[in-house]
Amino acid sequence: MIKFGTSGFRAVIGDGFTKENVQKVAYAVCKNVTKKKDAVIDIGFDNRFIANFYAKWVAEVFLYHKIRVNFYKHPTPTPALAFVSKSHTFGIVLTASHNPYYYNGVKVFKNGGEIDDDFAKKIEEIANSIEFEKIKTLPFDEGEKAGYLNIIDKNEDYEKDVISYLNKKNISKYKPKVLFNALHGNSSRIVREICKKIGFSHFEIMKENIDPYFENSLPAPYLKNLVDQKERVVKEKFDLGIAFDGDSDRITIIDKSGEMYDCNYVFPVVYEYLVKVKGLKGGVAHNGLFSSLIGMLAKEFGEEENLTKVGFKNIAKVFEKGKAFIGAETNGVALRDHVYCKDGIMTGFIVIDLMSYYQKSFKEILDELTKRFNFPSCTIEFAYPFSLEKKAEINKQVFINKELPKLKRKIVNVTYDDGCKIFFENNYWCGIRFSGNENVVRLFTEMENIKNANKMIAELEKFIGVKERQ
Repeated sequence: MIKFGTSGFRAVIGDGFTKENVQKVAYAVCKNVTKKKDAVIDIGFDNRFIANFYAKWVAEVFLYHKIRVNFYKHPTPTPALAFVSKSHTFGIVLTASHNPYYYNGVKVFKNGGEIDDDFAKKIEEIANSIEFEKIKTLPFDEGEKAGYLNIIDKNEDYEKDVISYLNKKNISKYKPKVLFNALHGNSSRIVREICKKIGFSHFEIMKENIDPYFENSLPAPYLKNLVDQKERVVKEKFDLGIAFDGDSDRITIIDKSGEMYDCNYVFPVVYEYLVKVKGLKGGVAHNGLFSSLIGMLAKEFGEEENLTKVGFKNIAKVFEKGKAFIGAETNGVALRDHVYCKDGIMTGFIVIDLMSYYQKSFKEILDELTKRFNFPSCTIEFAYPFSLEKKAEINKQVFINKELPKLKRKIVNVTYDDGCKIFFENNYWCGIRFSGNENVVRLFTEMENIKNANKMIAELEKFIGVKERQ
């Protein structure tokens, strides 16, 4: 069964993720191409096991129907495929993002963002109803000879758009020493190209070699996966560490002090810089389980704060209505005029840009922000794998019976808009939410410091009966 989750179709390689199923998805997308003569489909892949083969199998379905295909020769970041979908018919990338190495997936983009739920359901219905034997294909090499296939070697338009947000003079003057971390994903080639074009040479990229096992870990910029990068940043006196996930849409920042920050903190720093320095405006959007700092900033700027459910396609809807120029989830940031999905590469270079403007470390900039609002903050989250039985148990306890943990803090409000979020005094909170892409439950909290945050997570773990973290 082909099922689209929060972000595309994902399944275990050789089980749900097969040549048959990816070609069924391709067929379903093909059926929604209305003007075949003008259509252009851009297809890319990440560094997962035989991802390039899956990408070619997808292309062969479109080639049979005489639909032009731009096939990206090298592993290509997801946001770069999203970017070209603004001017072409669809962008398709073969990736399972930050999921374990034995997964792969298909993300479909249109007009700069992921297809919405209605479109995804339409794809599911067609893909699950077609018999594989009825799907016609044209071999990859024959498609190239017939003139329907174009092999793409570069991502110049995407790179140009990223660079348009940067001040090359400031970066050249400040010269921050940066340690990028590809986590064996597909970011390094474009990162090198952007650095070359802005004349930036004070950088190094670690873990850029292809390893389809991702060192037997998750290709995700979780703090536990970045210990070696953190040590190098401090020991080798880098000014900044930037880590991406497997398909380059997620990001984590490491300050020169060794402190690590996800987008709960990257986002407010970037947001403030773009408003105050770059003069951008137009509102902000983010999911509910996010640092309270954003709401404080939006109020200060007199801008609208739009809360959405998890999934960047929901933030994209806010973009489409013109209610926000920037959006984020805890793992990524998006700019409306760039792409309608998170972009780790864009965000990373904006952080380099803002540090060069302020000529301060990331931690110094963030500390000034939290002190201004008198809001000491530590936000953490963890994911916990579960069985179907355990999921049903948690669902009944938290979302049906709406039981609440017995906490020492006073609860001032509880919402169930997207998961369960429990509010305390002074803008602190905790939350419980099921993932839409994998079999895990996520626990979140924002407290005054790491000690209190860890205590809160321990209380939530005890409450729903989970212990083993992903």
